[in-house]
Amino acid sequence: MSTGWHPKNIYLYLVSFVTLMMIIFGLVAFLNNLTRLVVPTEYLHYPTLMEIEQEFIVSKQEVPPVAELERIRDNRISLDKARGRAYRMRDLIGTLAVWLIPIPFYLYHWRKIKQDLFAAGEEKI
Repeated sequence: MSTGWHPKNIYLYLVSFVTLMMIIFGLVAFLNNLTRLVVPTEYLHYPTLMEIEQEFIVSKQEVPPVAELERIRDNRISLDKARGRAYRMRDLIGTLAVWLIPIPFYLYHWRKIKQDLFAAGEEKI
């Protein structure tokens, strides 16, 4: 492989550069999402009993006793927390894919660059 601005050289270096950037940014995003999963910062609105009671009044339903309102509130809170964990796990898996998928492409193209340079008698990079 001759050095210079040949289309093959440009292609190999561009693909290597882009995949390397994807690996770096994917790793940063993965670590960020891992931190969010381990140390969650949740800004949930916890409904008050009065808000739940108001929902029943607006929908013209009979307002249940306080114990039932507390149960409804606790169910909503636990459901919101479970959804938050599920979203954080989904984001973590997505960024793991963004981090891991480009690695084989990067390795293949970088090895191709090195093989062609060594075949041409160039110095080792």
